[in-house]
Amino acid sequence: MTEKKPAFNINRLNSLVKKYSARARGEEPNATDLLGLMIHSSLLYDATTEMADAAIQRIRSRNVDFNEFRVNLVDEMVTTIGVKYPEGFERMRGLRRTLFDLFRRHHKVSLEQLVGKPKRDVRTYLENLEGMPSYVVSRTMLLGFDVPLVPIDLTTVDMLIHYEVLTEAVKPSELTETFAKKFSSDRATLMHFALVAATDAFHNSGKAEAARIARESVKKPSGAAAASAAASAKKKAKEASRSKARSR
Repeated sequence: MTEKKPAFNINRLNSLVKKYSARARGEEPNATDLLGLMIHSSLLYDATTEMADAAIQRIRSRNVDFNEFRVNLVDEMVTTIGVKYPEGFERMRGLRRTLFDLFRRHHKVSLEQLVGKPKRDVRTYLENLEGMPSYVVSRTMLLGFDVPLVPIDLTTVDMLIHYEVLTEAVKPSELTETFAKKFSSDRATLMHFALVAATDAFHNSGKAEAARIARESVKKPSGAAAASAAASAKKKAKEASRSKARSR
């Protein structure tokens, strides 16, 4: 069965981008350092620019290089970025897995081996690194390889719902793919920085935390309810398949 593509209000999106473009960052400070870009991106999702900037500065100042940071224990990495960092332990555990995977592959912690490679191959490589969130893949591709993948995290989805760009929750990765088919890399870059500025404001207003609590309070079906929902979805898929076959 064909998945429903995320629907968004293009006029509201354009208005939001226009509103926050003036206060948005114009460029990525780590753009010339692919590994730094990846790590900064790993710190940015569901956090603020201020948090991510401060965290990567602490990482750089307390370690000789990112390879030294790699060999830190997860708890030590969390202490470096700040014990109150959003989802700090899970974030650092994932990043540590990524850095170790890079080292296992190349005996060094680097992404320079991707320079000059076909962009499709670069994306596949990044997606297959252990512990790599889709947001980090998208942001690295957008700012490091000029591929129009607008990075979307859960907070961005919450913010877009708040501004009525979206009418319902969607998977961040699905919205990224939808935007990729509609916008050029230049437009995607402008949108990304504007959306980051908008989510920063959303965080600072306290609305992001309220939206997160509301989102996480929605109970997912479990046990018999989950089994019933799965059976219902399977039945609908079969019916749709039969209907499609009859129409041929």
